[in-house]
Amino acid sequence: MTKYSSELKVKFVSRYLKGGISYKDLCVELGIPFSGIVKTWVSQARVHGIESLKVKHTRIDYSQTFKITVVEYVHTHQTSRAQTAAHFGISPSQVNSWNRIVREQGVAGLRSKPKGGLAMGKHKQIKPIKRLEPTQEEKYKQEILELKRKLHEAELDRDILKALATLTKNSQKHSLRK
Repeated sequence: MTKYSSELKVKFVSRYLKGGISYKDLCVELGIPFSGIVKTWVSQARVHGIESLKVKHTRIDYSQTFKITVVEYVHTHQTSRAQTAAHFGISPSQVNSWNRIVREQGVAGLRSKPKGGLAMGKHKQIKPIKRLEPTQEEKYKQEILELKRKLHEAELDRDILKALATLTKNSQKHSLRK
């Protein structure tokens, strides 16, 4: 069961988008204790429309490739997890979960798991979860993900150094004029 109904989400976002009221004031008015979640609703509605706020009761199994794409997007686009979630039309908690899994287990942890449980009469001891051995393809995907993250960081460092060099050059010219 979801904590907030689709109607409340639509009412909140519609009221906010009309303008003239802050997140905080609207949260107080509608009895929502925390404004972080509603910022996510507004972001999602702006990207995917008001219809995207409707509560969905279907379970979606995302492919490993899609999960890797989402994690890669977080690492290379300087966006928050909430913005990434809005971009892909998924929940921010799902983005956090996939990001944590890649950090702890690597790309192999994003593999689809078999569905279903044990038969009713079979009571086996629960074994500790083993770390999955990545396939060769998953090793390559992990390496590509790491290289893209490092490339993005190097590009950011380069841009910062260029800006610093420009500022230093401009300040030297400015001090020579005095």
